[in-house]
Amino acid sequence: MSSLWSELERVLGEVQKPARYIGCEDGMTVPDHHPDAVAWLLCYPDTYEVGLPNQGLQILYEILNERSDAVAERGYAPWTDMAAVLRREGLPLFSVDTHRPASDFDVLAFNLSAELVYTNVLECLDLAGLPVRTAERADEDPLVLVGGHCAYNPEPLADFVDAAVLGDGEEVVSEITEVLATWKASGGGPRVELHRLLAVVPGVYVPSLYPFETLPDGQILPKEDAPKIRKRITRDLDGATFPTDYIVPFTKQVHDRISLEVLRGCTQGCRFCQAGMTTRPVRERKIEKITELMETTLENTGYEEVSLVSLSTCDYSQVQKMVAAAVETARKDRVSVSLPSLRLDSFSVE
Repeated sequence: MSSLWSELERVLGEVQKPARYIGCEDGMTVPDHHPDAVAWLLCYPDTYEVGLPNQGLQILYEILNERSDAVAERGYAPWTDMAAVLRREGLPLFSVDTHRPASDFDVLAFNLSAELVYTNVLECLDLAGLPVRTAERADEDPLVLVGGHCAYNPEPLADFVDAAVLGDGEEVVSEITEVLATWKASGGGPRVELHRLLAVVPGVYVPSLYPFETLPDGQILPKEDAPKIRKRITRDLDGATFPTDYIVPFTKQVHDRISLEVLRGCTQGCRFCQAGMTTRPVRERKIEKITELMETTLENTGYEEVSLVSLSTCDYSQVQKMVAAAVETARKDRVSVSLPSLRLDSFSVE
């Protein structure tokens, strides 16, 4: 793998926000690439300032870089000015950590947080120099994976991705890494064989292995012998990885604070809420774990605000006790605490 930094540095003066592309942030990992390690490029298909605060990406970044058989770097969709410069100069999509070409990685993994980023995934694949459609890729091309809330309905991207992961990623990302590490050690082979190995991992949907049939009324349904995919669930939030070495950027991001997940899932069950339905069941972090993570992350980053995030933070079973403990911890460090996603029927004056 080779760095594109010398070529990129030459054109940064032509783009609106060069800080989106330079990396070197506090908390960034400089991975040790070696032939036996599975190289992941964790891509957020939106701009840097939108994608950097994404907690899911930072969690996977830490999990993978703690493994001896994997390395992970980050990539983001370039703004239109940078995309135009890359095409003009013949430069590919790259990682922001070490500025390696996206095509040099074993896996391009996209976090799908909203349907509107689907076209950005295709833009990133095209900028990476990869065939947009899965069927046209060669055996040596990187695998293209998607996950996140919008991977629960992966069919709009079925022709463009090798696999979609349904549910929480903390455990399944390691299982996929083990499959890929074994595959690399054996010398590889046809892409379809790797698809079959990935399909064995619970929670992984491989579109190319699912035959469909068209009914007389026009419905398109999977054939009956196709196995059903069940989402992955991280049961123990206290034992799950949380990125206490938060990446702190040089430029302002959309959520310029520590986002500390206190609760996953939602008790309300509103049928119109995609996230509430897909992140079930409800799981909580213990108050002691929340304050421990809060202290460590504040010490490592220097942020001045902590947001106690969830889909509905006031539904935490001991919300007043939890907030009091967080405020007391924040007072010692002279930082502020915020609670997003508050419903009018669920919070008190206290």
